[in-house]
Amino acid sequence: MGQAEMAPYVALPDAGDEARYAGAPLGHPLFRTPVVFSEIGLDHLRVGHGLHARPESLYRHLNFVFHEGIPIFDLQLVQTVPDGLDALRAYTRAIDEGSTPKARWQRRRIDWILPDAASYRRRFLEPGGWIDRCAAFDYPTEAETAEFLRPEFTSLVRFANYCAQTFPASAAVMTPRKIPGTFVELASRAFRGR
Repeated sequence: MGQAEMAPYVALPDAGDEARYAGAPLGHPLFRTPVVFSEIGLDHLRVGHGLHARPESLYRHLNFVFHEGIPIFDLQLVQTVPDGLDALRAYTRAIDEGSTPKARWQRRRIDWILPDAASYRRRFLEPGGWIDRCAAFDYPTEAETAEFLRPEFTSLVRFANYCAQTFPASAAVMTPRKIPGTFVELASRAFRGR
């Protein structure tokens, strides 16, 4: 149920989307989405907790999709992978340095999607950057979340807690006839501002 509620917030461009991609040749969602999908594959369509995504899909997502501030949720997913932050660092560094033909190809594609992609990668790689902060469990607080984002959808931990409180296991089982209407009601909250 929490994944259904989260879906519109993840799948649709948000209030900061246009500014984050301004100036990139393929920054518009209609242009960048096919490129991102071709890199990430079906894992790009996963909406919700993301725990079933392949590790490389997570690394690619973090490099190809511009995030507003530190992408806590995605980095927490990476932390569920053994040595995931180290693997993300190596993956991102390879792209940044263009150390393989594949990494150089990816860097060229990223440069068409993200304005100043090198600066974006530095946010992950620099000492005290996003990877280092997550390794130290130094996550931004809920108060530091961008206003247009729902805090419970910005962190894997917050999301799990939100789902546990909002949709407890002891809740009455829904009949098959009620499921479609409930999903529509939850998914439509994004448009109703709740």
